[in-house]
Amino acid sequence: MKKLAYSVKIKKPRDFVFTKITDKSVYPGWAKAWGEGMTYEGEWKEGGHISFFDQTQGGTKVIIEELVPNELIKAKHVAMVNPQNIEVGLTDDMMRKWVGSEETYYFKKESDAETTLEVVMMTDEVFEETMGAWPKALQLFKEICEA
Repeated sequence: MKKLAYSVKIKKPRDFVFTKITDKSVYPGWAKAWGEGMTYEGEWKEGGHISFFDQTQGGTKVIIEELVPNELIKAKHVAMVNPQNIEVGLTDDMMRKWVGSEETYYFKKESDAETTLEVVMMTDEVFEETMGAWPKALQLFKEICEA
């Protein structure tokens, strides 16, 4: 597993940034860094499952291992889903390498009006290029928050 870390400073309070990252209505606006039509289904709660997917290629399902409001969200990728959000078998080596990846969101209070959002991925090195979309996603997210 390789550790990949990305961050952005956002001129908004930590609780605002946390609320926005878990807001389904804004998710497609920043997740488009990986493609158009991204959505999710599930609950942002510890022990809950969330599927992140698009209507053409499908996506991934996570379990929320830890959630501390306004501080951190830790998710582990546990399955792949099709475009209808139905779990699919791990039919190739790439899918098997992806399942087990972890991502953690840290919300660091810089001041009452500024937050650093850091995303740390632990994944197989073959996904380093794909995860290179994080800087674009975080910039889009920053623009949404600060608009």
